[in-house]
Amino acid sequence: MHDIEKELEQEYDRFIEFGNLLDKRMRTYIVQYIQNKFNPDQHIIPTLSEQYFEYFQEALDRIFLIEGLLEVTQYNQRLKKQVILDILYWLRKAYQKSRLKNPYEDEQNALEGWAVTPLHTFVKRWAALPRYLSGIYDRSELDYFFFREKFKQHIQAQTLAEISEKDREQIEALLHDALAQWDALLYAKILEFQLSKFEEEQESYVEYMSKKVDEYNKIRDFINPFTDYLGWDMSRKLWQETSFDILYHYDDLLKNEASIKELADLLGNMREAEIELEEETLEKTIIRKEWVVDELSKSEIVGVRESDDLTNMLSSEASLISDEQTELLFLKKYADKKLMTFRYEDKKLITGEDHYTEINQRINQKEKGPFIICVDTSESMHGTPEQIAKVLTLGILKMAMNQNRKAYLINFSIGIQVLDLQDIANSIDDIAAFLKMSFRGGTDATLALYEAVRQLGTNDYEDADILMVSDFIMSKMDNDILEQVRYHQQNRNTQFHCLTLGSDANENVLAVFDTNWVYDPKEKGVIRALTRGFQHIKERY
Repeated sequence: MHDIEKELEQEYDRFIEFGNLLDKRMRTYIVQYIQNKFNPDQHIIPTLSEQYFEYFQEALDRIFLIEGLLEVTQYNQRLKKQVILDILYWLRKAYQKSRLKNPYEDEQNALEGWAVTPLHTFVKRWAALPRYLSGIYDRSELDYFFFREKFKQHIQAQTLAEISEKDREQIEALLHDALAQWDALLYAKILEFQLSKFEEEQESYVEYMSKKVDEYNKIRDFINPFTDYLGWDMSRKLWQETSFDILYHYDDLLKNEASIKELADLLGNMREAEIELEEETLEKTIIRKEWVVDELSKSEIVGVRESDDLTNMLSSEASLISDEQTELLFLKKYADKKLMTFRYEDKKLITGEDHYTEINQRINQKEKGPFIICVDTSESMHGTPEQIAKVLTLGILKMAMNQNRKAYLINFSIGIQVLDLQDIANSIDDIAAFLKMSFRGGTDATLALYEAVRQLGTNDYEDADILMVSDFIMSKMDNDILEQVRYHQQNRNTQFHCLTLGSDANENVLAVFDTNWVYDPKEKGVIRALTRGFQHIKERY
């Protein structure tokens, strides 16, 4: 749990620093908003009166209003992490996609060109500006007629050298005002276009996410122990439709077969965890956050002011120094702190903390032992034994996942196939593939036991107990594997159990196992004919 929260914090930080979405302040607000939706008791919803953020907030709200989304993540931390990462990924991709095709690039280039035009050049070609604007905007949007008349009044047919200083200042102010109004209108058009494209992406994503939640809930309702381990890979379905059907079929058989459920429950008592009483001291911190204006930081342009700040002056001011005729004007404006410069403003997040200590006593339960299940997939198992083996396997796997225990599945015939079920998120289709498989081939349990013993030498399965499901119609096993089995029984306290399906088993092979259940396919119920005493098993577990 702690590791998942830590990974999420790292992903949040990465999104804020390198998200390539809006600016850093906006990304911080978005992260805070997502955190509040998943953990409302720990994070406060930010307040930001900006149209763009409000639009992203609305898009996120539509996602969080998907029926069942927050519920499926409430008790499954793995799933919550995957959903959050997917939302952050979608935000970045959708925003980038909305900015790729911009129909106003020519107008942007024109605006940028006029913004860097020196004053002496502008005086020569000023008439082109109101003429260009009249072809794009209505007079009600931008009064190009006003600017045309004012430029004509102050410039007339004169060169820059012939224009008085007072008129020059008026011309610069008018130019700045015209470009500012133009820039605001253009930005609004670009924003509207981007938001329309973003809305298209949003509609598609909300629809797809809704289907994903329905898909997840569909399997959760009937095969609950697996759901804590299901993944949320948005690039594919959680499982194939055929997988769903076969899992449902065998789950239904399991519910109706009380004797097999009884055996699965008995196996569930194996390797019970040791229980310890542990006292723990928790240091808890409540974090309060608020945004305040930071006068020393420069992040966002909020306007224009007069000053002598050379690093932030407008390009039109810089052009004055490039001409000997206007150089003195530049120096005077600089000395009088009258240069037109950008005005910046930023906000910083102030964090306050309250600390307190809480002492709790809890029961510390160590991890229960895992399972290694060897299932006979030979031709002699075809029919009822095959169905019993599949139902029992599903029952044990469900019980193992419900108790958070590892399981290792070995299918054997003349060869073996293995399935390590530590990663249930990517194993549902594999489990279903086993349940759909038609049994065939001869029987050789030696390879399966070799693989089981090999797993006993790993960290994940060193404490495992082994169950073999077979009709045990086979010849004797190699002496080498028998010696290894005896070693683990005597020195590692490993239990080797078997479930015999049928009445034609090789008694010499059965003698290898500590416990043997015999299941008669012709009758319901498990006949507990235990080779070494059922009472011994009950006392041990």
